[in-house]
Amino acid sequence: MKSVISYPHRGKWGDANYRGNCSGYVIKELLEYFKPRTFLEVFAGGGTGYDVARELGYTDSVHLDLNPRWGGWNALKDAVPVSVDFIFCHPPYFDIIIYSGEVWGEAHKDDLSRARDYKDYIEKLNFVHKKLFRSLNRGGRLAILIGDCRKNGVYYSIIKDMDYFGTLESHIIKIQHNVKSKKIKYHGSFIPIIHEHLLIFRKS
Repeated sequence: MKSVISYPHRGKWGDANYRGNCSGYVIKELLEYFKPRTFLEVFAGGGTGYDVARELGYTDSVHLDLNPRWGGWNALKDAVPVSVDFIFCHPPYFDIIIYSGEVWGEAHKDDLSRARDYKDYIEKLNFVHKKLFRSLNRGGRLAILIGDCRKNGVYYSIIKDMDYFGTLESHIIKIQHNVKSKKIKYHGSFIPIIHEHLLIFRKS
């Protein structure tokens, strides 16, 4: 891997129609680079991580999400069921996409994309990240893919406002492709957001 990654095509893994779905190449490169013995994916969404893990031979990987398809795991209330060497976390980017009640099922009060406001969202995100980090085996890594967002003219830098746990080992910029902001013509000084952040924390 390098400090800037770009995948014009999302790959064959998971449901391509699932909104906010992550490119399978991100997860594939992470697993091939770090070669962890055990793997946990949180916010499993469209099943991309599951498909990549099975292709790479992780037959006992665990994939969690509030979506009943993945067992209805509640990140705010439920314990992390395993201790692993590597966790991939791809949470909602504030309320850019509302998941429960729109992408799947009925609205759920513990859905991070339905946080009361940005402050509430950051507090809940920190709670989840802290829980995940604690569940890592010593020497394990937590990889978080997160984006910035803009709402009503205000720019929100989630990676600036969230808490960090452990040692920040890498900060990778991921170029976004096929996003709505690329299809809209903006006027004035508005700069579209076409990147995400992949932060990798190590538990030393």
